[in-house]
Amino acid sequence: IRDNTVTARSRATYQNSYCRFLAWIVRNKPHLTPPPFLESLGDTTEYTMQQLRACIKQHVTQDRSIAPLRFDAFVAADFVTWLVTLKRKDGGSLSYSALNTHWAGLFNLFRDYGHTMSKSLESELTNYFKGLKNKIAKSAANGESAVKTGKDPLMFDLYSFLCDKMMAHSSKEMAFAHAYMVIAWNLMCRSSNAFGIRYSHMEWRGDALQIYFAHMKNDQGGDRPRDPRHIYANPLQPSICPILALGLYWASSNFDGSDLLFPGSNQYERFRKCWLRLLREE
Repeated sequence: IRDNTVTARSRATYQNSYCRFLAWIVRNKPHLTPPPFLESLGDTTEYTMQQLRACIKQHVTQDRSIAPLRFDAFVAADFVTWLVTLKRKDGGSLSYSALNTHWAGLFNLFRDYGHTMSKSLESELTNYFKGLKNKIAKSAANGESAVKTGKDPLMFDLYSFLCDKMMAHSSKEMAFAHAYMVIAWNLMCRSSNAFGIRYSHMEWRGDALQIYFAHMKNDQGGDRPRDPRHIYANPLQPSICPILALGLYWASSNFDGSDLLFPGSNQYERFRKCWLRLLREE
C-alpha cells in the first residue's frame, strides 16, 4: 500500500536520479557513504560513472537493508554541489523543471530508506532552489540559455494535416493512431489518460460523448469531483471529427473482450511507430 504513494513511472525516474547522485557521492564525498554500503559495492575504482551508477542501482533495487547514504551527516550544500555539475547532452544547464525532478528524487531517497528530512534541511534546500531559479531566469534574460523549455505545442494546422493523412491511409494501425490522436486532442489530456480510457468510463449524453477520468497525474487520489469531459461531432471537418474517428477505429478493429478503448500492453509505442511511419511516407 505504501508503494502506491508514487506511480511506477515516477518511482523509476526518482530512482534513476538518486542513483546518479549516490554515484557522485561515492566518487567525490565518500565520507557520506556508510562503510557497509561501500563494502557491498566492492572495488569500483576502475568503474566509469555509468558503470558505478548501474552497480548502485542494482544494490538499492535488490536490498534496502543497507543505507546508501549517511542521512544524519548529509547537508543541502552536498546536493546542490552535485546539481550544478549536471549538464544537458548539448552542454547547456538543466532547466528548473529538471532540477525539481532531482529534488523530488532526493526526497524519495529519504522516503525509501525510512528517513524524514529535517526542517532545517528542507528550508536550506528551498533557499538554494530559489537562488537557482533566479540564476536560470537571469541567464535566459541575458541570452546565455534558451528562453523556451520543454516541448513545442502541436499547432492546429499541423494537427489537421496529420489527421487528413491518417484518415486517408489504408492501414488498420493508422485508424488506431487517428482515433487516439483525435480523442487525446479533444480531451486535452495526457497520453496515459487517453490510453487508460475504458468503455465503462464512456457514456452518451444529449449530443455529446462523455468520458470520465478516475485517475490523473494532478489528482492521484481521485479526490476531485468526477465531472465528465465532453466530446462533440465535427461534421464540417470530418478528418478531425472524434465520433467519426472512433467509428472508423471500431469498424477496422478486432475486439478481445477487454474493457479498454485502446487495449494492449504498450499502446504508446504502437502510436509512436504509426507516427514515424506516416512521417517517413510524407
